[in-house]
Amino acid sequence: MTKINKQIVERLRKQYPNGCRISLVKMDDIQAPPIGTLGIVIGVDDIGSIMVAWDNGS
Repeated sequence: MTKINKQIVERLRKQYPNGCRISLVKMDDIQAPPIGTLGIVIGVDDIGSIMVAWDNGS
């Protein structure tokens, strides 16, 4: 498992603060919402994953 630099995680948290709106561009997951789905960022975890509440409920 690769460790992510804490500075990168902090930069992601500043770039994607809780409550900001985003649109899905790409996700490598068979169960991902369709491209273009809108959502609200609910957090960035310690490994840099952006957690989203998608508008379509995904």
